[in-house]
Amino acid sequence: MITLVKTSMKLLLRTKAFWFFLIITPILSTVILKSKFDSSAAYMEREEGKIIELKTEDDKVAYNGGNGEYLVKVYDASGSRLSEGILENLAKTGMYLICRVDLSGRGDIFTEGFVTRHMERDGFEDRLGAAIYIYPGFENVIKDDEAGDKIKIYALSDDKRTELLVSDIEFLISETSYNGADFINDISAAFDKKTVVTFSGAEGNALTAEQVNHKTQIGYAFAFMTLGFVFCGIFVAHTAIREEKNGVFTRISLTKTGSVEYFVSKLISSVIISLMSTGVMGVCSLLISEDDLGMNRFKFLFMIFMLGLIFSSVSMLLGIIIGDVMSANVAAFTIWCLSALLSGLYFPLNDTSGLIKVLSSLMPQKWFLNAAEMIFKGDNKAFGMLICITAAYLAVVISMGGLGLKLRRTSEWGDS
Repeated sequence: MITLVKTSMKLLLRTKAFWFFLIITPILSTVILKSKFDSSAAYMEREEGKIIELKTEDDKVAYNGGNGEYLVKVYDASGSRLSEGILENLAKTGMYLICRVDLSGRGDIFTEGFVTRHMERDGFEDRLGAAIYIYPGFENVIKDDEAGDKIKIYALSDDKRTELLVSDIEFLISETSYNGADFINDISAAFDKKTVVTFSGAEGNALTAEQVNHKTQIGYAFAFMTLGFVFCGIFVAHTAIREEKNGVFTRISLTKTGSVEYFVSKLISSVIISLMSTGVMGVCSLLISEDDLGMNRFKFLFMIFMLGLIFSSVSMLLGIIIGDVMSANVAAFTIWCLSALLSGLYFPLNDTSGLIKVLSSLMPQKWFLNAAEMIFKGDNKAFGMLICITAAYLAVVISMGGLGLKLRRTSEWGDS
């Protein structure tokens, strides 16, 4: 066993491509972890009955919908408590998704050219039910029953809910005209209450915006590290493929070394390269403070090592079973691409179909992202979960690897 491991490691250390993936991927992961960016918007939970604030008038609102909501884009040049109160009441009905861009303080922005340009953009380049333009001075004339000139509603679809939207706005305006003072006081009291924006991870863990950013950065780092682990495992498979083609595996079998024992020796080689890659990542991580990681450095390296065990062994298994170097390389790259996409490393999968979520639960990275969330919240059960997940994958790899080698050997003897 020891001789087999030594032979495999000697062949690996002579491979230049192995050193490339061993060193470059931890460096790229470190660069990602050092980067500063805000990704909290992708994970933010939309509160029911709340207005979605847009940054500019050119922002599209279609990205905020997805479940058949009736989208309404509001150009609010009034910026008053009264206009905000009416929009808040529309949002609270649950019938509409109100997206408002605040244009207060920009003078008479609603020129004919402005309205025409945005009407065309909203109608052809976005997915809106209607657009509402609230003009400056809306809060001053509404009580004098002159609101018709200060609020315009444009239907941008044939959705029947447009008629209901117009009816609700007319009702709110009429209620304000009859009882303006009380209506304004009620709105003022409502908006004096502070609202809390929460974020949710894959398993519903409440995360702060900073923790969401850390999670996203760790996800990208996982993507680069798994690429390195996958190809390092493939290089181990390359040694097995060469040994099989050169008759080395046959001679080893004559020494009464079983297929499972031979496969375990390759698995031990994968464990060693996972340790080496984690060590390189550990050296690179010294350039990163624990505040940038969002967790203890050793906890992060533990996660990297366990993830490396899984991917290096899985890619090694596929390479050995496939038995061809080029095909094994293609399979390794395919595994990396699909697993990273389906696990949610690049973007959240909270609103995807049930089938995608089931496939996601089969990807190791998903469980490691969940563990990262648990570590952020101080839950030490994450490590027990990671050990169980890693052991389960390794058990499958060992059993399938030994069986695959036996079937290949039986097939070759049958052909001969």
